[in-house]
Amino acid sequence: MAQQLSTPDWPRYVVRSHPAPTWAALAAAPRPWLWVSGACSETLEEDVRSITQRFDHQWVWRGTPLEYGAPGYRQGPLLVPLDRRLFDHALVHWLPQNAGLILRGPEDGAVLVRHLQTLHRLVAADGLPVGFSLHAVRPLEELCEALSDDRRAALLGPIQSLLWYANHADPAGWLTVANPVASGIAASESPALFLSPDEEAALDRASFAWFMRDCVREFSQEFPDYVHTDNLPLLREHLNIFFGESKRLGMELERDVRHYMELRLRYPQSSFVHDQQVFDTLRQRQVAPMQRLFAVEERLRQLPRTAP
Repeated sequence: MAQQLSTPDWPRYVVRSHPAPTWAALAAAPRPWLWVSGACSETLEEDVRSITQRFDHQWVWRGTPLEYGAPGYRQGPLLVPLDRRLFDHALVHWLPQNAGLILRGPEDGAVLVRHLQTLHRLVAADGLPVGFSLHAVRPLEELCEALSDDRRAALLGPIQSLLWYANHADPAGWLTVANPVASGIAASESPALFLSPDEEAALDRASFAWFMRDCVREFSQEFPDYVHTDNLPLLREHLNIFFGESKRLGMELERDVRHYMELRLRYPQSSFVHDQQVFDTLRQRQVAPMQRLFAVEERLRQLPRTAP
């Protein structure tokens, strides 16, 4: 069934755009920290020590059941007090690759580490664990958008704000989320965040909104008719309709839905309405969606490019 949206623009409500960070802005209190994934480099600890000339970094998974299990604590996050040299290096090598993000929090790194050790998994409403990591920026954004203020405060704990590189996901290039409790709250003692059915539903809505915003971004660049901002409402309306059509055709994977939207934008409406082969192929629900889409695309290339 199609999503019914009175104004299909799918805004963010909690996560905000942020200008590119500068050290002058970050140097002010509260203290900035760098959270960086050990998976980005086998020599991460040596690199950090070489840059900072200090030994105050902490592997977040040390002292937890993940320490010597696969993949090992050195594949997990490293927390480092941020200084100017480290910031300059991270801005070039780690942050643009979403291998790390910037936290604002307390002076005491042990407080942060205790809380961060709880943020490696969620528990779904059915009791099954769901992997989670701060540097997986899309799930992070969706979770922050889905949770209530109280639950988001519990998620962030002593973290006052997070800042990460969003690349094409936002015109400003960076996104931030703030703790609803201005000074943060005590580190969580819970081993995981348990999601209620309502929160899972909210998470699904946030994921849908992220996907639709990304489709607007991609297709507004791909199709010149929509480049002008005055035409974006029409693009959003079209994508809203096409999303509903894709669901009725049994398409569930985002890659299939996106491919279907691309075909609907690229080829005339008349080809989908009046060409019997296109019509029949799309409705063969017993055939995998991607296979149907490839067959339809081949057929559409053979048809004359008449006006829709």
